[in-house]
Amino acid sequence: MSEALARGTSLVMKYRSAEPDGAFLAQSAFIKTRNVRLVALTSSAFHVEASGSPSGLLMVATHGFTDTRHGGRTFEWGKGKGALYLPPGGCSAQSTARSVVAVDIDPANFNRVTEAMLGGRALRTGFSLRQPCFVDTPGSRFDFGDVLKGMVATMDMLGGDAHLIERAALDDALLRVVALLLNFEELSAAEPETSTPRAVVRLACEYIDANLTSTITLTELESITGLSRRSLQYAFRAAFDCTPMQWAAQRRLEAVRSHILAARPGANLTAIAGAYFVNLGEFARMYRQHYGELPSITLKDAIAKRLRS
Repeated sequence: MSEALARGTSLVMKYRSAEPDGAFLAQSAFIKTRNVRLVALTSSAFHVEASGSPSGLLMVATHGFTDTRHGGRTFEWGKGKGALYLPPGGCSAQSTARSVVAVDIDPANFNRVTEAMLGGRALRTGFSLRQPCFVDTPGSRFDFGDVLKGMVATMDMLGGDAHLIERAALDDALLRVVALLLNFEELSAAEPETSTPRAVVRLACEYIDANLTSTITLTELESITGLSRRSLQYAFRAAFDCTPMQWAAQRRLEAVRSHILAARPGANLTAIAGAYFVNLGEFARMYRQHYGELPSITLKDAIAKRLRS
């Protein structure tokens, strides 16, 4: 277990069971993209001594509780109780049986995302990546543990494939959830701009249209427009009555339908839709909801019509 978790890093972890019979059961999964490294771990009760962590780590429990000691302080955290951020270095801990999602915090990526979400300015709060921090997740408007659990489940559906995860912008979404979790008050309190120039919204739309077959992230749209997360959402709601990502999905649906209607015999629906959507099951659901039929029916009718003509 210790060797598996330390693979590829300078991290050293020494586990021992906290179960009465000495048994230890664990299951873990790792995902690494260009922007994030994620660990999901489920285990029985244990004691651990850790050292040499090269990066900060945010840990959110979806089950169980842990007492973590760092720098003479003890942090109690767990499901429904709170999350914990630990800076680079080490700690010791004692835990009940638990399930945890842990995210490596790279300072450069973290600062890039938070500044984009704030419309190009740095955080004003005193949160420091160099100090341990207990995060009161129940005090927020939603359960971050459940949010992360859902995101991990979606990544599992993609087979943990880093390329597909990046294409679906799930790693960017994960970083944004982390930024919200660690800076919830400031990122949620900023008032949106209510008079965004149409040219700025048009700039975002042009970027989306030019990148329908590529990855599109909210962080990129915020950086391009100079709008904060709330101002960008407000601008799209005012202009299109939807979010930026919903608008992007709509444009992708329209592009796929255009290709389907122009399809010739032998056309492959998976290839057509796969150029625009990572999750083809979700694509089919959205297509049917919007156009009232399955994309396969549209393709069949389009080819039949072309053959008749």
